[in-house]
Amino acid sequence: MKLRLAIDQDQVIADLLTEWVNRYNKDYDDNLKKEDITEWNFCKLVKPQCGKKIYNYLDDENLFLNLKPIEGSIETIKKLSESYEIFIVTAPWNINNVIPKYVWLKKYLPFIDEKNYVFTRNKSIINADYLIDDKPSNLENFRGVGMLYDAPHNKSENRFKRVHNWLEIEEFLL
Repeated sequence: MKLRLAIDQDQVIADLLTEWVNRYNKDYDDNLKKEDITEWNFCKLVKPQCGKKIYNYLDDENLFLNLKPIEGSIETIKKLSESYEIFIVTAPWNINNVIPKYVWLKKYLPFIDEKNYVFTRNKSIINADYLIDDKPSNLENFRGVGMLYDAPHNKSENRFKRVHNWLEIEEFLL
């Protein structure tokens, strides 16, 4: 029986930050970079006239449909799928995100069975041997081995094994 590997979608497989920051910069004539997103409370990092409206971008289903894959993610997941049972575990911002996230997964990871797509905000329910995620709180109650995918917003976190890119993941898991 294969070991189970659960993988977060946004900012682990799909580059959400680049698209999100680009849309904000265009609308607010700013030059925010994804490296500037150093905490989870993004509204503190944008112009005051934007504030909490920064989260409104997540209501646009086209945002999720237009995300680019993170370098090496698709190829590495394909390799890993030969040795692991892969689950994509993603936390939709709202119900309108489920279909675009599903469509994105079908487009970029057609070799992963859709029965292995899990849409939940509570990742502690996942029964897997490994979970790769960029949000430390998703790893806190996970029963397997949690791997923190490096991102500007989690730099101060040191409780979990940190992986910086998909090559490191491949080397660790294979």
